[in-house]
Amino acid sequence: MPYVGATLKDAAHQFCDVLNRVLNTTVTRARLVEFGPKDMPDARRQIAFRQAGLPVAAPLNTRFGGMGLYIGQVCDSIPTDEGRRFITVEYKYTLTRNGAPEALLRWDYVREPDQGGRWCRHHLQGPVPLAIGGGGSIPLNDLHLPTGYVTIEEVLRFCIVDLGVRPLADNWNEILTESYERFKTEEGKL
Repeated sequence: MPYVGATLKDAAHQFCDVLNRVLNTTVTRARLVEFGPKDMPDARRQIAFRQAGLPVAAPLNTRFGGMGLYIGQVCDSIPTDEGRRFITVEYKYTLTRNGAPEALLRWDYVREPDQGGRWCRHHLQGPVPLAIGGGGSIPLNDLHLPTGYVTIEEVLRFCIVDLGVRPLADNWNEILTESYERFKTEEGKL
């Protein structure tokens, strides 16, 4: 069933618990937390790794050196007969090389772009140069490469398989597959 709580804060907390079980058995011991106005449990919430009250990236050791994995979501809820049902309004997942000024890869989603924002709501960006035509290259940051909805499980799979992050459990593939299937069949109904 989708994440439903008496308040959005409760539903977001459930979401974090599930993701933390996946994260903490695949690539990092860092924990996601939900946060927002303390006196307004149904106001939009944010989800991210945090340290000293600020959003941070979780450190990863890859075959290419150290990187930071940032997972950030903005969530809201809709009322149901059972309570408040969690929905994702925006997400941003990034991979940043240690010491780099900007993310190497950034997967973004915006449910409702600002007026005039006609770019793809689900997209990939980064400072990666792309050779387009015969006139040189253009940074991927200048484009909004369409991706479709990108799940956290697929980003974690990319980290393990392609970037060489050592998984925290031998059954990491089963953990990611089961979590992805649960999202697609249950939570994916959001």
